[in-house]
Amino acid sequence: MAGQLVLESLLPFALFVPFAAGLAAGLAGERLGRRAGYWLAAAFVPALLATLAAPSALRGEPLGFTLPWVDVLGLELSLRADGFSLLFSGIVGVIGVLTLVYAAAYLAPAERYARFYALMLAFGGSMIGLVLADNLIALFAFWELTSYSSFLLIGFWDRRVLAREGAMKALLVTGLGGLALLAATVLLGQAGGSYSLAALDPVALAASPLFLPALALVLLAAFTKSAQLPFHLWLPSAMEAPTPVSAFLHSATMVKAGVVLVAKFSFLLNVTVFGDVALYVGLLTLLWGAYLALRQTDLKALLAYSTVSQLGLLTALFAAGEVVAGSAHLINHAAFKAALFLVVGIVDHQLHSRDLTRLRGLARSMPFTAIVAVIAALSMAGVPPLGGFISKELAYEAMLARGPLPMALVVLGSAMTFAYSLRFLGVFFGSPQPEQAAPVKRPALALFMPLVPLAVAVVAFGALWPQNTLAGPLVALGAAGFGVVAPAMSLWHGLSVALAWTVFTYFAGTAMFVGHQEFARLQERLTPRWNANTVYGAVIAGTRSFAEWFTRRTQDGPFAGQLRVLFLAVGVVAVAGAARFVPPSVGPVPLPLAMMALLMIAGVVGVLLAKDRVSALILLGLTGFGSSVTFVLLRAPDLALTQILIETVTVILFLSVFRNLPPLARYARPRRRAAVDAVCAGGVGLTLFGLLTAVQDPIAPRLRDFFIEHAKTIGGGNNVVNVILVDIRGYDTLGEITVLAIVAVAVVALLRLRVGTSRDGDDGRS
Repeated sequence: MAGQLVLESLLPFALFVPFAAGLAAGLAGERLGRRAGYWLAAAFVPALLATLAAPSALRGEPLGFTLPWVDVLGLELSLRADGFSLLFSGIVGVIGVLTLVYAAAYLAPAERYARFYALMLAFGGSMIGLVLADNLIALFAFWELTSYSSFLLIGFWDRRVLAREGAMKALLVTGLGGLALLAATVLLGQAGGSYSLAALDPVALAASPLFLPALALVLLAAFTKSAQLPFHLWLPSAMEAPTPVSAFLHSATMVKAGVVLVAKFSFLLNVTVFGDVALYVGLLTLLWGAYLALRQTDLKALLAYSTVSQLGLLTALFAAGEVVAGSAHLINHAAFKAALFLVVGIVDHQLHSRDLTRLRGLARSMPFTAIVAVIAALSMAGVPPLGGFISKELAYEAMLARGPLPMALVVLGSAMTFAYSLRFLGVFFGSPQPEQAAPVKRPALALFMPLVPLAVAVVAFGALWPQNTLAGPLVALGAAGFGVVAPAMSLWHGLSVALAWTVFTYFAGTAMFVGHQEFARLQERLTPRWNANTVYGAVIAGTRSFAEWFTRRTQDGPFAGQLRVLFLAVGVVAVAGAARFVPPSVGPVPLPLAMMALLMIAGVVGVLLAKDRVSALILLGLTGFGSSVTFVLLRAPDLALTQILIETVTVILFLSVFRNLPPLARYARPRRRAAVDAVCAGGVGLTLFGLLTAVQDPIAPRLRDFFIEHAKTIGGGNNVVNVILVDIRGYDTLGEITVLAIVAVAVVALLRLRVGTSRDGDDGRS
C-alpha cells in the first residue's frame, strides 16, 4: 500500500515539474545560458519514474491521483495512469530529455535560450497532462496548451516570414480542432453523466441524441491535431521551427495528440460508423503523405510529409481497435523519426543545407551520423531486423483482417515509404557534389550523443524482441491500457501472407526509387491546380476581404450608424431567443409601478423634444428620480438612496459643463432613417424587457433565497445588498472601480492637453 501511494504521488510530479522548470527558465531571462538544457532535461525524469507503476497497470489496476479544484462545481484535476498513458508519458519524457540535451549543443550562441527552454518544458508538461488526464475538462485544457506552446515554438524564429506563417497556420487549423473538442467535451459530459473519462457510461452515451455529434466533433479535433486529410497542410509548414522543436513536437509527441484522442475514445468509435471513417481517413492520409514525401527535395520537408503518412497509419490502427500494432508502431515511430530529425539537424548545422539534390557522400565525413541515419531510415522503411519491420508486419496482419481495400492502401503507402526512405539515405552515399568541395566539419560529440539511445532502441526493438529488451513489455503496457493482452511475438514468425506482401512492398518501393525521375514526371502531370494549401489561402483571403468589407459597412462611419448595426444585432438575437426563453404569460404590474414607468417614459420623450440642454437635463432627471421611487416601491431603499445621490451629482456635473458647450443643435436626419432608429430603439427595449421577464420565474427565487440565506455566513453582514456588492460581487465591483479610475485619468490627461499653433500663423493643418 505504501509503495502504491508513492507511485501515485509521482503522477503530479510528472505533470507539474516540467511547468515549474519552464517557469524558472523563463524568469531567468538572459542569465540562462545554452548549456542550461543539460540540467533542465531533468524536469522530465519524474515522467520516466512514473513508468514504475507499469506492473500495476499491466494487472489492470491503473493508479490515480485527484487534486480538488472547484468543489462547488465538482471540478477536479484527475490523473489516471493506465498502461497506454504510462507508455506515452514515458515517450514524452525520453524524447524530451534527448531533445533538450541536443538543443544545448544545437542552438546558436545568441539564441533566446530562456524563451526556448521555457516553451519546450511547457509543451512537454502539457503533453504529459494530456495523456494522464482523466477529467475531460482538464484534457481539453492541456490540449489547448499544446496548441499555444506549439504555436510559439513554431514561430520561435519570428523574424522569418515562413516561420510566422507556419505558426499561424498551425494555430488556426489546430484551433479549429480545439473548438470542436470543447463542444465534444460538453456534449460527452452531458450525455455520459460524468466528465470523468473512465466513468463515462457507454450505454447512456449510445442512447443519447448527443452521442453521434459528440463523436463527430472528437474526430474533427483528432484529425486537425494529427494532420489527417484534409488538415495535413499545417504540419509541413511547421517545420520552419528549430530542429529540436521538430523532433520533439512534430514527430514524436504533439502531432500524436490526435492519435491519443482516437485511442482514448476507440471504445466508442468501434461501435459506430465513425470507426470506419477514422480507419479510411487514416489510410488515405498514409497514402497521400507518402506520395507527397516522394516529391520533396528538402530533407526536413520529406520527413514532415513522412510524419503525416505515419500518423495516418497510427490513426487507422487505433481506430480499428488494433491496439497491439498501434502501440508497437507508436514506439517505433517515436524512436526512428526523432532520430531522423536530429540527423537532419546535424546535416543542416554542419553544411547549412538540406537540399538532397545537392548533398552526396556525407558518410565519408560524418560516418557515425550516417550509421544512425541508415538504422533509422531502414526502420522507417520496415526492413528487418529493425523495429519498423515488427510494427509493419503487425499492421499488415491487422489490415488483412479488414479486407482487400485497407490492405491495398497500406501496402501502397508502405511501398512509397520504402522509396522515400532510400531517397533520404541518398545524401550519405555516392560521390560528393562539386558544391561540397570544402571539407565538412564533424559534428560535436554533444550534438551526436542524443542520437545513440534512439538508434539502440530501433535495433533492440526488432533484433532482440521481446525477451531481452523493454520493447515487448512496453507494447504489452500500451495494450493493457485497453484491456488487451499482447501476444508473444518474434522477429521471425514463419511464412505468412503478411510476409509475402512485405516482399512485394520491397520490390515495389525499389522500383519507385529506381524510376524516381519517371515517377516525379507522372506526379507533375497529375498535380491539380488546387490543393489543401491553395484552399487554405483562398479561405484566409476570403475571410480577410469579408472582414474588411463588413468593417467598412458597419464601423467606418458616424457613431450613430455603428449603433444602428449594434442595436439591430441585439434585436436579431432577441427574436431568435424569444420563443424559447420568454414565458408565455406575464403577471400584472402594480399600479404604482405602472405610474412610475409612464413618468420615466414621459421623461425620455421630453428629452427627445427638448429645445435646450437645461430642459433636457431636467426631463432626464425624471427617469433617474423615477428609478429611485421604483426602488423604494420594490423595498430596496439602499438602491434608491444610491440612485438619488448619483442623479444629484450628475445634474451638478452636467450643469457645470453645459455653460462651456455651444448651443444645442437639432439632430437632422431623413424620415426613413428616423423610422429605422425608432425600430432599433423599440427593439432594444423589447429585448431588455424580454430578458427581464425571462429570468423572473426560473431564476429569481433561487438566487434571492441563496443571497438571503448566505449573506451572513459568507459575507458576514446583515445587509444583503451590501454583501452582494462588496463580497459576492467583489471582483466585479473592483473591476468597475478600476474602469472609473482609468476614465478619470484619461479625463485629466485630456483637460491638461494643450493644442498649440505654428509660429508662422499656420492653423495646424497640413
